Amino acid sequence: MNRLITRRLRAQVTALLLCTGALAAGAQTAVPIAAATMNFQQLVDRVVALGYQDVREIERESDKLYEVKARNSKGQLVELTVDSRSGEILREQRKSVR
Repeated sequence: MNRLITRRLRAQVTALLLCTGALAAGAQTAVPIAAATMNFQQLVDRVVALGYQDVREIERESDKLYEVKARNSKGQLVELTVDSRSGEILREQRKSVR
């Protein structure tokens, strides 16, 4: 009788350990790390560090994108699409001066 109880208890403990390990592994991958978005000053600093100047206007397009108007290294007015988390310039479009 003791052997039967010991086997059942051992099987239950093993099952519990397997479930706990699976839950812990799932929790590590299921929770994404939210990247912080840059504030306007950080964004200006990043754009200037990348060689742009005379930052004129910043608009938040979405949670992930900013639209920035500035001048490139040739002095041309450009509209930049910038990743709000990394500061990476995703697109540069030259604007005509009016």
